[in-house]
Amino acid sequence: MTESRLVTTWRIPEERRGAMGMRAEWQRVISALEELGLPRHPTMNELTTAYEHHTGRTLRMMERDIGPGEPSGECEQFLLEDRVYYPKGTSAAHQALVQCHELAHLLLGHTTRHTAISPDVIRRVLGRDHYDEPAEREAETFATLLFRELNLEPLEGVAERVAPALTHREGRHA
Repeated sequence: MTESRLVTTWRIPEERRGAMGMRAEWQRVISALEELGLPRHPTMNELTTAYEHHTGRTLRMMERDIGPGEPSGECEQFLLEDRVYYPKGTSAAHQALVQCHELAHLLLGHTTRHTAISPDVIRRVLGRDHYDEPAEREAETFATLLFRELNLEPLEGVAERVAPALTHREGRHA
């Protein structure tokens, strides 16, 4: 059984591939934010805007219903835009984590652009729902650390009043 190598857009020294610890992965996320021109702890809106500016492509975050057995999120690249699909009817935190996972696939170069194939066909053929593939593990690690770096905007009510105090304690400022 041969080991498959991932090709990513981030420059990882060959001798470190496959052996990167969590600290190195976290540093890679920080480097990605810096490459996008973002400060530490950006909001999801800032991340989306920076992605569009950096790639020159429109990024559409699209909420959708997820059926049993379907992946909780997907990303697609078209000729002029990229799309991230995330689940409807779940918590804002879960939605943000799915968005980070799919955005990680885009940032890491795991997707291919398509223009002539129906999105439904692509979902059936290329739908990702297994975490045993190297690209899925890489995206999940990257997304989890990216999610930790995000400044999730408080909704309203008590959360809106309490969040600044909590983020200040962590060194984050809302």
